[in-house]
Amino acid sequence: MIIFLYGEDSFGISRKTKEIIKGYEAKNPSGLNLFEFDFIENHVEDFFDSAKSGSIIPEKKLFILRNINKIDTEAFLQFLKKQNFGNREDIILLVVSLSDSASGELFKYLIKKPNQSQHFKPFKEYEVKAWVRQSADLSGIDLTSEAVDFLVASCGTDLWRLSSEIKKIADYKIKGVVSKSQIEGLTVPGVDYKVFELTDAIAKKDKKRALEALYKALDNDEKPTELLGLLAWQIRNILRLKLNPEKSSSLKLHPFVLGKAAAAAKLFSIEELGAFLSKIIALDLAFKTSSHDEKIRLSLLIAEL
Repeated sequence: MIIFLYGEDSFGISRKTKEIIKGYEAKNPSGLNLFEFDFIENHVEDFFDSAKSGSIIPEKKLFILRNINKIDTEAFLQFLKKQNFGNREDIILLVVSLSDSASGELFKYLIKKPNQSQHFKPFKEYEVKAWVRQSADLSGIDLTSEAVDFLVASCGTDLWRLSSEIKKIADYKIKGVVSKSQIEGLTVPGVDYKVFELTDAIAKKDKKRALEALYKALDNDEKPTELLGLLAWQIRNILRLKLNPEKSSSLKLHPFVLGKAAAAAKLFSIEELGAFLSKIIALDLAFKTSSHDEKIRLSLLIAEL
């Protein structure tokens, strides 16, 4: 079986990936046949060898494959065809691409039946508002229409940032219907400033200052999951600006946020931003599926850049 998730909505892809892994682990509890390959760091030959090898445990194998654009796509495609993964029941290939690219023989193969594919497009504003309401309901929060409008106006259409803000509101356990005035003090520039310190330092390749900014935020009781969401939000803004600098107004960002993103876009390459966002998604998944210390894992993410 091949499952192909692609598109610019990295939050949606991350959530769907977690859903697939959760379903897999429920049926295959050993965890010994789950493999992840990020082709920025891993060689495609390692995947080939692992996919062809047998297993001593009678469970399906699940392979999560990221950044397939970094490998020889022709060789990769021929391997998929030769192994006939689309019709196999013993192996699941979950191929993840943070791109809307719809060309090439590999893409055509991955979206062709019997493979399962899903395109994750960025939400429109009205879809984001509906998503905010649904996410708030799931967190036990009843938001007024003005509160929803305020969150979307403050965070734009980025689901990473909105998810972080909803978690923050839930942590404060505000009872009853939550109004705009009750959350205005929670969606504060101070938290944004911490992530700008991080991205500024990361853009300048200053790991020491980036780690100092991270530790400062953690010492102020900011949660690693919220910082990761904010970091994903900012990196995605930078990437979108890098890809379409002439459409900066369509991002609907505060001038201060836009200025920071524009400055960082000059220092990052598109490849670096894509790789960083991919690592953020992988870490977000790790936060939900492992018991490792979140602060340590977030520190390692920064230190490894």
